Amino acid sequence: MNEYVSDAHPMTWYMFASTRLGNAAKSVLREAAAGKVKIYLPAVAIAEMIMTIERRRLAPATMPELVLHLNWMKSQPNYEFMPLDPDLVISSRTLTIIPDIFDRLIVAEALRLNLPLITRDSVIRSSGLVNVVWD
Repeated sequence: MNEYVSDAHPMTWYMFASTRLGNAAKSVLREAAAGKVKIYLPAVAIAEMIMTIERRRLAPATMPELVLHLNWMKSQPNYEFMPLDPDLVISSRTLTIIPDIFDRLIVAEALRLNLPLITRDSVIRSSGLVNVVWD
């Protein structure tokens, strides 16, 4: 089974605005929903998803809908929510090419797991630190 780490926006867009996704990202996330690939979702990505909905950046998406999606994902064996641990935070200190701490932590998770990252983030993509799935 292929495995990936996901940034916050691909998961949120898949749930509420799938037309924003790149073709490769959409394909992988569809396969995940069908149970064919595994997605690791870092804790900070979940926090960013919550913040996006709280700030109404994807209206008309609501917090109850997001929580419903997250609870469904938690119940599936091919989604794994990754905790934020001090070793990961410490390891992210070297990723200074990425200015945003949350993005650093997501990249650090992909590096720790040695997996491609689903993201559209241009800073992450241009860093060359991880293999990126998007287009």
